[in-house]
Amino acid sequence: MPKYFMPTMLLSGENCVKRHFRHLIHGKKCMIVTGRNSAVLSGALADVTDVLNEQGIEYEIYNKITGTTGISEIYALSKTMREHGIEYVIGIGGGSTLDAAKAAAVYATNEIEPMQIYDEVYEHKPLKVVCIPTTAGTGSDTTHYVMLTLDDITNRRSFSSVDCFPYATFLDYRYTLTLPLEVTRNTAVDALCHAVESYLNSNAYAFSDLAALEAIRRIGSCTAELVTGKISATDRANLLIAASFGGMAVAHTGLNVVHAMGHQVTCNKGIAHGRANGALLVEFIAWMAKHEVIRAVEVMDAFGKDLSNMKRFMDRVIPADDTITEEDIEQWLDKSIVDGVRQNCPAEFTKEDERQLYYNAFINKRKKYTQWAY
Repeated sequence: MPKYFMPTMLLSGENCVKRHFRHLIHGKKCMIVTGRNSAVLSGALADVTDVLNEQGIEYEIYNKITGTTGISEIYALSKTMREHGIEYVIGIGGGSTLDAAKAAAVYATNEIEPMQIYDEVYEHKPLKVVCIPTTAGTGSDTTHYVMLTLDDITNRRSFSSVDCFPYATFLDYRYTLTLPLEVTRNTAVDALCHAVESYLNSNAYAFSDLAALEAIRRIGSCTAELVTGKISATDRANLLIAASFGGMAVAHTGLNVVHAMGHQVTCNKGIAHGRANGALLVEFIAWMAKHEVIRAVEVMDAFGKDLSNMKRFMDRVIPADDTITEEDIEQWLDKSIVDGVRQNCPAEFTKEDERQLYYNAFINKRKKYTQWAY
């Protein structure tokens, strides 16, 4: 039976960290988990430490998280947290950082082996986690999913537990103002993929649809600005809120085949996560239109473009990689789609479908896409 459960408190707007500081504090000592640059450049770290200093809260900062941080490093961090009496965690950054904070919170209260985190049932509840995203794409701030690198960038695996929903998330668009344009584009497209994969999903239902369509609409309203690079504060706020809506949607439906296929592109070609997924998105919608045409049209209606225009948009903001070969595709076919993800497709998704989707996205440059009239 469909159900909606999203226990994360959302606090948004300029200076929301300082305006709602009580929701930032959950003990006498915390660990701030960040990357090396974005938390400082965005001003988010300064806002957080200002509040903690003013309220007399002790804190430590771990600022070594990157997109390739492995599970062993996060496990070691959790041991330090136990030894130092850390009572809660604040994650500041993009998806990898927020996921690291959520995983460390599980390990900190459960003396388990690293891979036992994938059991998804824990004797003790994780430490409370507060998320402050500095990118507008991950959705990790509103989901119970955690993606970890198993000490090898080509081997990543996710787990989920309802106990891994963040306690609170602070959405302040000002923390995304310093994002490079390329990162802004990649993360916006990733958020769009989350929303589309949720809407075109066998688990989709009324409440997930509301979140997914709102995310698609908000990102669709920013397409011209994403192309020109002239992104206003209003656009930044829309993209940040859209990313969280996308997270809410996939928290209840799961992802679809785009992310599973895009994972192979990222791991084997080093192509940014959002760019890899976005390169596959138009072709995925075209495939879905053969099985769920009304919902596919509704996606394009919410986005404000037909498939041809969406493809032109993608070509402008995330140009498809030219290094992918048919040999690459054949190597990926046996490992890109796991059964759980395949079951999220409303229609049977075969290996030949997968092959053709990869081929049309990366090899068949002359493919024409549908122009739908609404």
